[in-house]
Amino acid sequence: MLSGGPRSSRVDPRVTRTRKLIRDALTALIADKSFEAITVQDIAERATINRATFYAHYTDKFALLDALVLEDFAARLAQGDPLKIRSVQSMLLAIGNNVFAYIASKRKCRIDRDFESQVQRTMQTELTNFLSPDFGHRTAMVIASALAGAAMNWRHQAPKSPTEPIVADIVQILVDGVKTRRLSG
Repeated sequence: MLSGGPRSSRVDPRVTRTRKLIRDALTALIADKSFEAITVQDIAERATINRATFYAHYTDKFALLDALVLEDFAARLAQGDPLKIRSVQSMLLAIGNNVFAYIASKRKCRIDRDFESQVQRTMQTELTNFLSPDFGHRTAMVIASALAGAAMNWRHQAPKSPTEPIVADIVQILVDGVKTRRLSG
């Protein structure tokens, strides 16, 4: 007998598996050629699915890129549970190091300059959402903009330079104006 209650929010494992195939296909393709040159057909072929299946999960390759960046970046941000660190400076250092580590892990991806702004916007949005409960939305936007922007610049201008001094400098600048803005929790 069927229950009249709400449906389970459990995701069908086939959907999860298919989305993973699609994300893995894009990740592999970006290592080989530019994002601009990649087509939905390329992604579908690499994922061993048809185009209709791709479109059942994502509206286009840009939505897929957003989902991929969002998922990977969110996981990286949460590493070490930095929001539990009480010192603002130590917390921001941990978060900054996570941001730069994410960008470093994507160094071999061939994200065209035309699409870097999309990646940076997605990172800034996720970082703002991550920080807002502790700092409020405006302060979180400033922190997110500083860290994501600096990480993207580092990717192009000095990818072989150590990131720790860069993060430390940014955090010091932020802390001087951010320390008093942290919301008590």
